[in-house]
Amino acid sequence: MAQDTTTHPAAWDPMTEWQDRRIDWVRVDIAPEDLRRFTRRSDALRLAHALGFLGLLAVTGTAAYLAFSQGRWVLMALALYAHGLIYAHFGAALHELGHHTVFASGWLTKAMLTLYGLLYWPWNPYLYRLSHVHYHHRYTLHQGSDGEDTPNYVELSPRIAVRLFLPSLQFRSLAQNLGRLLTLKPTSKGWRGRGYELDAWERFVLQRASEAERRQVCRFSVLVLAVHAAFVAACLATGQWFGLLLVTVAPFYGPAFHNFLCGTHQHACCQANHPDFRVSCGDAVLDPLSSFLYWHMEYHIEHHMFAGIPCYRLKAFRRFVADQLPPRQPAVGRLFALARLSREKYGTWQNWRDQFGRYKGY
Repeated sequence: MAQDTTTHPAAWDPMTEWQDRRIDWVRVDIAPEDLRRFTRRSDALRLAHALGFLGLLAVTGTAAYLAFSQGRWVLMALALYAHGLIYAHFGAALHELGHHTVFASGWLTKAMLTLYGLLYWPWNPYLYRLSHVHYHHRYTLHQGSDGEDTPNYVELSPRIAVRLFLPSLQFRSLAQNLGRLLTLKPTSKGWRGRGYELDAWERFVLQRASEAERRQVCRFSVLVLAVHAAFVAACLATGQWFGLLLVTVAPFYGPAFHNFLCGTHQHACCQANHPDFRVSCGDAVLDPLSSFLYWHMEYHIEHHMFAGIPCYRLKAFRRFVADQLPPRQPAVGRLFALARLSREKYGTWQNWRDQFGRYKGY
């Protein structure tokens, strides 16, 4: 049998190769008093959003349970499809809450971050914050410094479309995250998803974190284990095992197409090592419901320029500085444009992987 002699670049090792750097970021011109106007936070505005998001999940979950109890299997499947689709957007919610810019009240921020983190238990929000705030925003797409993201590759094909639209229970990911949870390792499904063992980037950010930050990550892992163990026990003791599908297992069966539609534009085909966020980030136009579910992160250039602006003020901020920003495309058209640009810019996915994938741990 012929041996595969193909060689690939070794995955980047942040433990030995990470670089600190000072970047002179390029932002739009805006007066300090105008910027302060956009960074104002409102408990009422975001509480309505946060509770509205949970309300949609309550509707889909209730519909699935009623259909199940009545033996209406097609309706149950459709309701679970919608439930899983919405559940997948917990990542966007935890991203926003992790920035601590959503609510004016610190206690409300912590309360919602805890509630959302418990409901979407495979995503430890405190581990994520260590990476996202301290590295991704500080060194956006700078190779050797931002270990969270790269100029991503977009591929569209019938095979990928089937995978995006057809839900399937992700047994392997469920087992890996349960393994982490049961051994009190921080979970990271959705933004890392590397398996049971912490990857090099996760180990790196934990190693560089303060002792207080590491304790916070660990405490949340203990809380999640305790709460979900109690929830599972209660569901089984009362015979309401269907509740496990609606909460504990829900992060692992939703279709991926909507998250793909909303989030792919963030850094796909963008330029690495560039100080202008208009070059290293991308925007898209979403319909109102998608924007709501995605917590308005389609305004991604604006978010990176001024991470202190709450997500619910990004649209107004965009209008205020629109003459200094590139035009936006509707998300569907942008996806096809990014797929063409990926082929033109990188050739194949393998070529992209050899050039940029090593910085994502491939």
